[in-house]
Amino acid sequence: MSTLNCIESYTDDENNSYACFLIEPLEVGHAITLGNALRRTLLSDLSGFAITGARIADVKHEFASVEGIREDILEILLNLKEIKFAASFLTKEKVKELKKKNFKFTGILNVKGPLVVHAGMFYLPQHLVKILNPRQYICTLVTPREFSLEIDIENGIGYKLAEEMATENLFETFHPNRPNTLLVDGLFMPIKRVNYKVKLIHDAKGNIKESLSFEILTNGSITPHRSLQEALKVLMNLCYGLFVNEDFLALLEAEVSTMQ
Repeated sequence: MSTLNCIESYTDDENNSYACFLIEPLEVGHAITLGNALRRTLLSDLSGFAITGARIADVKHEFASVEGIREDILEILLNLKEIKFAASFLTKEKVKELKKKNFKFTGILNVKGPLVVHAGMFYLPQHLVKILNPRQYICTLVTPREFSLEIDIENGIGYKLAEEMATENLFETFHPNRPNTLLVDGLFMPIKRVNYKVKLIHDAKGNIKESLSFEILTNGSITPHRSLQEALKVLMNLCYGLFVNEDFLALLEAEVSTMQ
């Protein structure tokens, strides 16, 4: 019987979480099949939170520059993309609340300079999401001016281009008194890197088997153990949905009856 063990785990200075798992013994050929399936699922099917839009007072486009701010708008948007979010502990009631909000939240920042602005200054729905790197630098106010920033936080899977969201914000073009939403590419993937290695081993009876060494590095919003659990759940649901249903079972019964 195959076993799964964690042989190494740690968290680095940037709160990235790493773990290495060992799955053995496996039949020859099964390790690369399992490794490929898990790697693809981890990199493409796990959800996360990301900033998809920002609104800055008196700013209509990303190529603008604001007096009293050291950085230009493009630099601020790039700094915002580095903010990492994680869901707070969710009860069933909170999950229902998430669905009502369509997994989209707003963060608000109102400060007055001179000041160094960082991610921890945002007001967020703390019972739903939290910032993992509150010291992430955003910009510097060099004059005693007020600075207002509003961000859209969404939950999604994979990568969402700003062009895909452009049509959702067309109505703002016709509201000159309202700050335009500056769209940001959303990187929702919580997994930063996945590697696996396969090697031949011998079991207690001397038979040739395979060992699968599996490395996972996350951005800290999810642990490698939880991400592996979620990936396995996705694969199990996929197989169950495809092959364990009434239509498929009826088809099998029909084929068996014709063969008899």
